[in-house]
Parts: sequence; structure tokens; C-alpha cells
Amino acid sequence: MIRVFMLWLFLVVSAYAVNNMWIRTGNAYGIDPRLLYAISKVESNLRPYVVSVNYKKITKLQQDKLYSVLKSKNIPYKTFTKVIEIDNQDVSQAKFVISFLDQNNYPSFDMGLMQINNVHKGVLSDMKISLHQLLNQEINLNVSAGILWECYKKYGSTNKAINAYNGKIAGNTYYSKVSIELNKLLLPHETSSKRFFYRMS
Repeated sequence: MIRVFMLWLFLVVSAYAVNNMWIRTGNAYGIDPRLLYAISKVESNLRPYVVSVNYKKITKLQQDKLYSVLKSKNIPYKTFTKVIEIDNQDVSQAKFVISFLDQNNYPSFDMGLMQINNVHKGVLSDMKISLHQLLNQEINLNVSAGILWECYKKYGSTNKAINAYNGKIAGNTYYSKVSIELNKLLLPHETSSKRFFYRMS
């Protein structure tokens, strides 16, 4: 009963489905919108302004400079084992942080709802999408769906494709984390392994 209610909340109701960005984007790419939602829960917990910096790839000088700037601007952050998670409170803060990281050549940082990595900057530029535009939830979601679709074309509808979205295939627990969130949205007779795709084309 609880799962059915959660599913109803997520899909809104059929009358509003056309206006639901998860459904609209999922249908456009042939990906179950619940999978996209589950990934966003794991990546940002549905926070569109979060920016995460790869802690392992920056120098001590870059680390100190980043902490100093964040403290001076009163921007909240947390340091985890692998990332510095910057919990920007509004779009202005997020734009400031992204500009700072980009202009100072920080090698790896993730942005927005689906945590798109700056490694895609060149491709995004070709698509006329700036890093700041990734703070728009729908743009971020569409970009991530395209990335995920490429992972599926390479690895098929497997855990490898989900792990590839996270950037690492072997020894990665990302698939399990996404599955936990996805299973909260599925009906009792469904399994996550059968619901990743609507179609393969």
C-alpha cells in the first residue's frame, strides 16, 4: 500500500504527467523516469544547487583556497572521504562557486541535480550549454539522461551501465545505492532489473 502511494506521488497522476520533467525526459530517452529520479536521490538528494569537488584530485593549495573562499562567502560545505560537498543555498551562490572552480582550473567537480561532471564541458559547449545552465533542473536532467543513454548503448541494461554513469565500472557500489532508491518507487510485482528501460533503440 505504501509503495503504491509513493508511486502515485512520484508520477503525480496521469493528468499532470505531461508536465512532469521526470516522465517527459524518461520518455524522450526511453529510460524509466523512476530510474532518473533514483539517481538524483543518490547524487544530490534532489538539491539543484549542490556542487561537489573531487577531494582526491586537488592540491593542498587548491583545497585551502576553496575552503577560504567558501568561509568568506558563508557558503555551507561538508568534507567527505572523496568529495567536498558544497551545499549552495541559491542559484547565485552556485554560480559563484562554479565560476570559481572553472576559472581556477579545479580538475573535477560535479554540478546540480544529477551531478554532471565538468569533464563534459567541451561537449556541453558544442551543445551551447554553459556550466551555469546545469543549475536548471530540467537542463541538468536532460544532459544526464543523454549521458546515461550512452552508457546503456555501451554496456546494455546492466549494473555496468549504471556504474559507468558514476564514472567507475569495477568494484563500484553505486548500482546498489541506486537500486535501493529505485526499489522504493516500484510496485510489488516489479524488480529494478526489469524496469531500467522502456525500449532499446
